[in-house]
Amino acid sequence: MPVGADILLVIAALVSALALSSLVAGWTERRWPWMALVSLSIGMGLFVYLHFEMTDGLTWTDVPDAFISVAARILN
Repeated sequence: MPVGADILLVIAALVSALALSSLVAGWTERRWPWMALVSLSIGMGLFVYLHFEMTDGLTWTDVPDAFISVAARILN
C-alpha cells in the first residue's frame, strides 16, 4: 500500500465512524443531521477513491493494517 493511501484510509475510517455516530445521535433527537450526511459522503468518497486507486483493490484487512502503519509512523 502506498504511503499516502495509509493516511487517507485512516482519515476515511475516522470521518465515517464519527459521521455515523452523529447520524445516530441526530436520529434519536429526531432532527436531520446535515453535516453528518456531508461528512459520511466525504468518508465514503475517500473509500471509493482509494478502492479505485489501489492496483489490487481495497480489502477489509487493509483498514487495520493502515491504522497500525500510521500509529507506527507516529510513534517512531
